[in-house]
Amino acid sequence: MLRTALSLALLLTCLAPRSASAQEAELSAIRELIFQARFEDAIEQSQALLARTDLSAADRNAALEVLATAQIANRQERDATETLRRLYARDPDHRLTDPDASPPVISAFARARESQPTPIEVALSHRPPTPTRREPPTIEVQVGEGADAVAELRLVYRIAGEGESRAVMSRRPDGIYQARIPVVGDASSPTDVAYHVIALAPSQARIGGIGSAAEPLQVRIPAEAPGDARVVVQQSPTPGPVEPSGGGSVAEEWWFWTLLAVLVIGGGVTAGVLIGTSQSGPEPGTLGTVSLMQVEF
Repeated sequence: MLRTALSLALLLTCLAPRSASAQEAELSAIRELIFQARFEDAIEQSQALLARTDLSAADRNAALEVLATAQIANRQERDATETLRRLYARDPDHRLTDPDASPPVISAFARARESQPTPIEVALSHRPPTPTRREPPTIEVQVGEGADAVAELRLVYRIAGEGESRAVMSRRPDGIYQARIPVVGDASSPTDVAYHVIALAPSQARIGGIGSAAEPLQVRIPAEAPGDARVVVQQSPTPGPVEPSGGGSVAEEWWFWTLLAVLVIGGGVTAGVLIGTSQSGPEPGTLGTVSLMQVEF
């Protein structure tokens, strides 16, 4: 009864969405079951984990490893042989990660690795780009069959006149891997690029690819067209009237005429007052009459 309840609880845990850390915790729990010699429980939990479709390539290989270990310890040699065949077909260079594995387990893994089972089929689809402008071309690859065994897609390219370069392709939400090839060299002439794509297992073993170093794919980046050159021309302002910087006549300055008008108006008022005074003269008094000088402008 207790075993049934424990299995049901672990099964519900497997069916719930989990992060990578949660999956690692479950793998650790399965290893603990093996350490406690609860091999049937470990086998059951390993199979439940492998039934998931969202495991990474590394987590799936780890689940196959603990399943084979539990089967060997439970003396299920035929089942263990099949599990190990699946593991090394997915990753030919897989190494046993359990440092405390028993000699029978170590021996069984070594034999399976040396037997070199037929690798699984990893289907990659790709269409070489045909750029029409001088800009970095995007390489896109879709993984079909065998996608759960692929840990990484790597783009290897060589630009004419340059050495070999590598780039890890990023995986988009739609499952398509992509990477861009940079544009270098003389922009006035086309640039030829040779490239190929390799699919790698968690151990970095090659399990598929498109093209090769001996027979690469080709892409030609066109030369820069005249319309592609984005040259910014700064337009000069429209010439206006040239102001004299100095040395001109004073009569051409506005302030001269303003000052002259003030002086004329002020002088006229003063002259009017003086003239009017000389014509009427002061009232005769005891001191006699005094004649004032007449000023004319």
